[in-house]
Amino acid sequence: MHSYSGGPGAMAAKGLSLAERRAKGQPGGIIGLIFVSAWIAQEGEKFTSGSGGRLPQWVVENAISKPNGQTSVRNPKEIFYNDVPVSVAKWAIQNLGDEARAAAFTPSGPPAWNDIYYNGRRAYAKSNKDNALPLWAQQAMLTTSGVDWDVEVFATGHMAFLSQPKLLSQWTDRQVKRFQGLEAGGAPVAVA
Repeated sequence: MHSYSGGPGAMAAKGLSLAERRAKGQPGGIIGLIFVSAWIAQEGEKFTSGSGGRLPQWVVENAISKPNGQTSVRNPKEIFYNDVPVSVAKWAIQNLGDEARAAAFTPSGPPAWNDIYYNGRRAYAKSNKDNALPLWAQQAMLTTSGVDWDVEVFATGHMAFLSQPKLLSQWTDRQVKRFQGLEAGGAPVAVA
C-alpha cells in the first residue's frame, strides 16, 4: 500500500488474512502487509486528523475550476516527485488525477494491520526525503500503531517506486519471501 491507500487498503484487507481464510475453510488469503510511505490509519481517524482537520497545504481544492468536490496537488514535482528523474516525473504529472475531497474527511474503518494474524508480517518502507508524508509523520504513525513493523528507511521521496524501483522491488521481494516463511501469528515455519 502506498500513500493515502494505506487507510482504505488496510480496511479492505480486514478479515482476509491467510490464517483467517484457512480457519473458515476458504482458499487463498493475504500473507502480509507492505506499506510504502503510507498512511497507517487508526480506526475512526481521518486523513486530515494529523493536520488539525485541515487538508495539507500542498492540496489544492478545485472548488472554482472544478466544482465537483475534487482536489489536486500544488507543485506535484516538489511534493511527490522531488527525486524522480525529470522525464519520469513529467510523465507521472501528466497522468496524475484528482482525488475526491470527501476521502480526506471520511473516518477510517477497522484496519487489518493491528490484527494478530499479521504479527511478523508487517513491513514499512519509510522515505526520508518525502515531502507529502514527512519522515517524522511516518515514524509517528509507526510508533502510535502499537504493533511491530519490519522497517527500512530509503533515501527517496514519496514515489520510491519511480525513483528507486529496483531497490524497492528487491526489498519488497525479501518481505514477501519472509512472509512466506512464517506460520500464522508470525512464528517461523517448522522445518521437518
